[in-house]
Amino acid sequence: MQRDHQSSAGTATVPSAKTVLITGCSSGFGELIAKTLASDRHRVFASMRGISSRNAANAERLRGWARQAGASLEVVELDVTSDESVRRAVKQVLASAGRVDVLVNNAGSSAAGPLEAFSMRQIQALFEVNALGPVRVAKAVLPSMRQRRSGLIIHISSTLGRVLPGSGGLYPATKWALEGLAESLGYEVKAFGIEAVIVEPGAFPSPSISKAVEPQDDEVAAAYAAGTAAVRRPPIEPGPDYRPPDPQQVADAVKRLVDTPAGSRPLRTVVGPIFTEGVAEYNEAYERLKAHLAEVLRRPDQAVTWGRQS
Repeated sequence: MQRDHQSSAGTATVPSAKTVLITGCSSGFGELIAKTLASDRHRVFASMRGISSRNAANAERLRGWARQAGASLEVVELDVTSDESVRRAVKQVLASAGRVDVLVNNAGSSAAGPLEAFSMRQIQALFEVNALGPVRVAKAVLPSMRQRRSGLIIHISSTLGRVLPGSGGLYPATKWALEGLAESLGYEVKAFGIEAVIVEPGAFPSPSISKAVEPQDDEVAAAYAAGTAAVRRPPIEPGPDYRPPDPQQVADAVKRLVDTPAGSRPLRTVVGPIFTEGVAEYNEAYERLKAHLAEVLRRPDQAVTWGRQS
């Protein structure tokens, strides 16, 4: 049995080590989250697709880091767009560890360009990774979490899932979908002692930026580029002392959520200095309005009676 242990002072307790499954660990946020939690004594299953092919070097790099650090980290094959791959991965983790205490839904892809210029296949593929993938993995771990009446699911979203910069786009649309799915899930699993929360990073340097999917229709993309050229703001040149934000902030935010006692975790956590100003206040206002609407819906005049079967 895993137990809390006392600090050297003999008074404070440190949260017990947890079994953590993380998706999208080949690079970026996922790799940092895996290393951060494994360094903090948690047993980490760092998953990615293609561990014997496209991500073989990334998988071995993580294994090498774990050996050198003496950390409990295992690399697992998992493609969030495949039912069978998700089923096999979760079955492997449960067979090895007996439980999944924390799921970090981090895997995601980016896209850059106007919605009209993307093919429907491209649009569907991005929703598969960014919105449906997290649901697929959550569905796989939830039966064991419900059985134990305990668990934490952390979704890595984006501040673009709350506030659009003005031009919109396919990537923000997938993150808006993820936000709704994650919040809905949180309502439903609360009765089983499970929490579903959201981390909203702002803009960070990430490998996903250079790998962003580009729209298939070049002609339409060019038309939009020409149409917005006249109103586009000139690029801002940073000063000589500028330093880009550190992606480790996102991993640290995930660690804080894992360490926070159950029942006191916020639904949304905003991270970073760029494209985050006002987002936390936006979330707070939303929570107030949501609570108000919930109270209003308890009034008799707000009861929905049509469509019910007698």
